[in-house]
Amino acid sequence: MDDDTQELIAIKEELSGISDRLRKIFPSTHPQFDSVFEDLGAAGYYMREAGYRLELVLKTVQGDSGFERLKKLKLSKISGVA
Repeated sequence: MDDDTQELIAIKEELSGISDRLRKIFPSTHPQFDSVFEDLGAAGYYMREAGYRLELVLKTVQGDSGFERLKKLKLSKISGVA
């Protein structure tokens, strides 16, 4: 595994860790939960989205480009292979 891949994986894991930490800081029983719920939800959404995007970057860096995945998907649908 090269340095780029390791760095991307580390960043993705950090994002996941931040999400976990936020949930621990503001559980639904926290007195200010209602006040921060919407913003925490938005932050969580964007961190998950960033994780998904980093996963795509990882696949591209590892040689599995989006075009190749799309081509494989189309071929599998045409041939009926899942």
